[in-house]
Amino acid sequence: MRVSYLPGRFLPAYRHDAASANERSEIWIDHHGQAIVARQIVGILARRVVCRVQTGADVRAGDRFGIMKFGSRMDVFLPPTATIRVKVGDVVRGGETVIAVLHSTWGRGQSVRDQGTE
Repeated sequence: MRVSYLPGRFLPAYRHDAASANERSEIWIDHHGQAIVARQIVGILARRVVCRVQTGADVRAGDRFGIMKFGSRMDVFLPPTATIRVKVGDVVRGGETVIAVLHSTWGRGQSVRDQGTE
């Protein structure tokens, strides 16, 4: 796992350009050779996110690794072969909601929440 911090602006997090312009933390997780990226993007109101993990930490499915302050945003990038289990407008809960199932190179599905990430 790798964590990076990128300084930036404080645009409203809902704006499309906030993903590249705003202050943010990125958590890169390797799950059996597949990359998962969680990008915590600062919003205009709280102006900070809390990232509680460090590069090299062992993160497993269901672990909480930070806090999203009011008005912030989380972008999650998954492998193109992942089966998405949520849709726009769904309420998701950190450490509880399965958002996708990852498929191994052998085609067998693995829930990120059930199988863990390393």
